[in-house]
Amino acid sequence: MESNILQVRMFGTFSMAYADRQISCTGSRSKLLWNILACLLCHRDEFISTEDLISVIWKHEKNDNPAGAMRTAIHRARSMLNELTGDAAIQFLLSRNGGYRWNPDVKMTLDTDEFEALCIRATEQDDLDAGLAALELYDGKFLPLQSSEMWVMPIQTYYHNLFETLIDRVVPVLEKSGRYSEGIRICRKALQIDPYSEKVYQHLMRMLLVENDRQEVVRVYEEMSKLLLSTFGIMPDQESRALYREALLSDKDHTVISPEVAQEQLTEQGEINGALVCDYDFFRMMYQAQARTIVRSGQVIHTALLTLKSRSSREVPAKSLALAMDNLEKHLSRSLRKGDVITRCSASQFMVMLPSANYENSCKVCQRCIAVFERKHPHSPVYVDYYVQPLIPSTRS
Repeated sequence: MESNILQVRMFGTFSMAYADRQISCTGSRSKLLWNILACLLCHRDEFISTEDLISVIWKHEKNDNPAGAMRTAIHRARSMLNELTGDAAIQFLLSRNGGYRWNPDVKMTLDTDEFEALCIRATEQDDLDAGLAALELYDGKFLPLQSSEMWVMPIQTYYHNLFETLIDRVVPVLEKSGRYSEGIRICRKALQIDPYSEKVYQHLMRMLLVENDRQEVVRVYEEMSKLLLSTFGIMPDQESRALYREALLSDKDHTVISPEVAQEQLTEQGEINGALVCDYDFFRMMYQAQARTIVRSGQVIHTALLTLKSRSSREVPAKSLALAMDNLEKHLSRSLRKGDVITRCSASQFMVMLPSANYENSCKVCQRCIAVFERKHPHSPVYVDYYVQPLIPSTRS
């Protein structure tokens, strides 16, 4: 690439390079200058009036002389760009009739333009190499440090939607072609950028299963499950749970195991202290198995729903709620009996199965656990509420 071309990166960071020099918005430069430059670059085909630029940049800030402040900021931005090139003769920013625009005569490349062109080629020409190049170019969301700016949000969403569409197009092709290591690498990169995409987790788990890395599938699923639950209060969907179960049960070599090996695999390893903590999907299976059993046995089993609630009228911050949930899980696992079973069923709730306790005893167990927990965490912004009910026998034929 020619050294006298300005190279602009806006994915994952905002930086400019010219010859052997580079500047970045993560440095000590004013955030205001970078916001102005970003806005002018994104609307580089037109003049933006001072009034419009001010309304975008200072939308939520008071300024007694915004026009004067804007002129000062533009002057500083020009000086910063001249320092980058070392040539004051290059005019990056033009002004006319009180408006500003990026100089169309300045030679430059933008990663956003290249990414969009590669996406079009990948889609319209079914070009896998173009798709792979586009995914490589997308190093993070558009202008991440300016994400709170209202004008940035729709553009950021547009590019990220292109990225997600490309993942759904490219990764299945890599799966079918047996290029699993490439697909796994792409999925891991995608999850670093957006850790909430369940589709990408599913792509990753499928390829890890083919590679027979079942332990990693289990780890990925449990990480995803905890993240979705703590952030959105939802559980993984049916397809994700099916991949998880396959990882736990599958044997690619179809090896026949002896009764002794089977018993060893099923036996819980290590020292057993307190209640069993499990994934919600397996808790549900256990619940359903018990519901079938008690039809014949007549045994009464109770479950308790423990809910964390705010002590005030204000909503509890997500980090504080997540910490309280972690603390409560540790407390429950240590305080309840070995035969009891615990699972997270939402971002603020636990379900507990109490196989050997009647209603009154189940209530006493909950009250005792909650009392000890609140003594240990007297300054927590949440308190624990509980509701006990009997497990309903399965009567379907």
